[in-house]
Amino acid sequence: MEVLTKKTVSIEFEGKKYVLSDDMTIEEFLIDLGLPKNKTITLKTTKDGFVLV
Repeated sequence: MEVLTKKTVSIEFEGKKYVLSDDMTIEEFLIDLGLPKNKTITLKTTKDGFVLV
């Protein structure tokens, strides 16, 4: 029998951690944070997901 586990992705921004839902895109997440579309964002990997810089 094969066991499937659900993976989650967390993103840290300004000291807060956010867990993305399965159907959310990175673009939608950045818009929800109120960041302008033309702002340069760097995603750095962490043990639990990513941090926005």
